[in-house]
Amino acid sequence: MRIIRTLTGIVVIGMAAILLPAVILPAAGPAQSARVVFARSLDPAGLPEGLSIESWDGHFAVLQGVDATGARRLYAWGAVIVYPVRPSGCIPIGA
Repeated sequence: MRIIRTLTGIVVIGMAAILLPAVILPAAGPAQSARVVFARSLDPAGLPEGLSIESWDGHFAVLQGVDATGARRLYAWGAVIVYPVRPSGCIPIGA
């Protein structure tokens, strides 16, 4: 029983680490780079307006100019997760 609770805790922490940035992006403020994961390979020509491509690999992309509105458009376009690219991995206190 203890093993199941431990594994459940690890899974919950892992999922939070993956999903938390996607929740933070809309509150992060101005447009920035974001990593985007798509469930299926999409044509980059259909990318919502205002976003530019840094890198594209079918199911994975790094896009510039993603703010809260851009994130919502990406989710509507088929993104599974959109999370900010931060070199430090943290949100600045002043954000």
